[in-house]
Amino acid sequence: MHLDASILRTASRREESRSTARASYRACARTTFAALLAGLLVGSTLAATPLAAQDSSDDAALADEVLGDARVENRISFVLAMQPIKVRMVTPRIGPQKGRTFWYMIYEIENKSDEDQDVFLAISATGDRGREYSDLFQPSVERAIEDQEKRPLWGKTDKFEKVLAAREPGDHKYSYETIRAGEKRLCVAVFNPFDPTSKNLAIRVKGLTNDIDVVTDPDGTTLLKQRVRVIHVRRPGDEFGFGADGFKDLHAEWVVETTKWELPPERA
Repeated sequence: MHLDASILRTASRREESRSTARASYRACARTTFAALLAGLLVGSTLAATPLAAQDSSDDAALADEVLGDARVENRISFVLAMQPIKVRMVTPRIGPQKGRTFWYMIYEIENKSDEDQDVFLAISATGDRGREYSDLFQPSVERAIEDQEKRPLWGKTDKFEKVLAAREPGDHKYSYETIRAGEKRLCVAVFNPFDPTSKNLAIRVKGLTNDIDVVTDPDGTTLLKQRVRVIHVRRPGDEFGFGADGFKDLHAEWVVETTKWELPPERA
């Protein structure tokens, strides 16, 4: 997970404002945050709690909730609107991936606020057969998708060539990109070849909001709770009836994901 210092400070202030009884935790949290910023923490997902399924108005509803809480608690938060548009297949005819079939999602990102936002979006997916997928850097596949869709799309190739190439790897925001105030961007996520035996997919998009809660369990475990956009899609039929437009019933929802953070043992 990539979290910048402003997000961590926001999460810490929010926790402190909610309960003065957590004073002993706050000292631990500050140590945790410092180590996290240094890249010392490792995390593992514990659970994802679904919220009610929502349509295109749910981004606005969530923004009202998050930003309203932020104003009350005197902190800075943002929510980017994200809507999936379609999930399809593509088989490039030229290039190093010629003849291989990939699947992709076209989606729209919009910054409805009046401020630019630096974000790191992490997109992954899981099939009902257990196969995991990641948003890939595949320039030739992206070009094939743009040819198929007959329009330009922002993907990892654009991010690497237009954003990251101008930065030093040591920059703490090396992996971030800026979504300008009022900007609406049509994007694509490219995934590794699809398991044709899968019937259902869940695509997860992290980084659309910095609304993060820091909590501690009675046993002292430090947890981060953040909102993740989950897109569900179904592929009817069998593994032999497999076409570019075989995905159906695309819908999205917000979930609250709980992530455990642990400090590694101190070096001798």
